[in-house]
Amino acid sequence: MSPRGEMAVFISVGVAILVIAAAVAVTLRSNPGSSTPTGGNPPPPPPPPPSLCPRTVGLCIERTVTRVIDGDTLDVEGNLRIRLVLVDAAELDTAEGVEARTYLTSLCLGARALIDEDDFQIGEDPYSRVLAVVHCGGTNANGALISSGHAETYYTFCSRSEFGNESWTGCDSPPPPPPGNCDPAYPDVCIPPPPPDLDCGEISYRNFRVLSPDPHNFDGNGDGFGCE
Repeated sequence: MSPRGEMAVFISVGVAILVIAAAVAVTLRSNPGSSTPTGGNPPPPPPPPPSLCPRTVGLCIERTVTRVIDGDTLDVEGNLRIRLVLVDAAELDTAEGVEARTYLTSLCLGARALIDEDDFQIGEDPYSRVLAVVHCGGTNANGALISSGHAETYYTFCSRSEFGNESWTGCDSPPPPPPGNCDPAYPDVCIPPPPPDLDCGEISYRNFRVLSPDPHNFDGNGDGFGCE
């Protein structure tokens, strides 16, 4: 073969190599995963989102508040009735009770609320309510009621609640002393000693601590709490 012919062959081979290389490069760009070895480890899954309730055994749900019953009780969608744990609001037959309900209504009615059930008191409410902290629009409604003076700390349950050590509860402060003429058998409320002999229907207090000798016999089942 003449030198000119050999040169033409070399040029043809070079052009063919360039064409093949260009085709491979285009293929790799359009299929970047093809360069990963088939035996490689897949990327780890993303971490789960953090829980909205730091310690969750009971319910941890978000629901819209549909009704405010009184200063410490409300309903949410799904036919759930919630009792705000560690909150003791006055009864509705008092001006203070009406004000407490009005305040809770302004915080929560129609709002999307986070319900964080008290892990230490699951199923313990005698009226089948969920005992919980309720965050309405990011506001701790339990703490807001206490700090605003619309409700008091329910001291009787401080030692029985998951939230008893949290600052918003007021559990770290001793309860105020009851006014005079209060029987010492009922240290957290003010009930005068007999006579007359009272029953639960004649007082507004519920679930209060009872000590011996319980002169009004409010603690009929002997569990240490009266008028449950």
